[in-house]
Amino acid sequence: MAILKEITLPSGITVNYHRVVSVNNITNHASIIEIASYTSKSKRLEEKNALANEEEMNVFINTEYLSVPYNENLNVSAAYEYVKSTEKYAESEDDLI
Repeated sequence: MAILKEITLPSGITVNYHRVVSVNNITNHASIIEIASYTSKSKRLEEKNALANEEEMNVFINTEYLSVPYNENLNVSAAYEYVKSTEKYAESEDDLI
C-alpha cells in the first residue's frame, strides 16, 4: 500500500508516491512512523526490483519521521490512516498495488 499526493519539498524536488516504511513503538513514550517519499511510483518499483536482484539503483528517496502519541496497537495499516489525517497528506489517494 502507498498513498499518492504531489508534494514539493523545501529543496524544490516534487514527490508524489509515499509509503510507510516502519512503525516503531517506544513503550509508554511515543510511536514513530517512518515515511519514504519517491518522485514517482515507477521509481519505487525500480528500488524494489534493484533490492530483490541486488543491483545498483538511482532512486531519490526522502525520509520523514512522525512522532505521534504512544499507541501500543499502532501497526502499518493504522499508521497509513494516521498519515492521511495530517494536513500534509490530506486529500491523498490510496494506491493498493
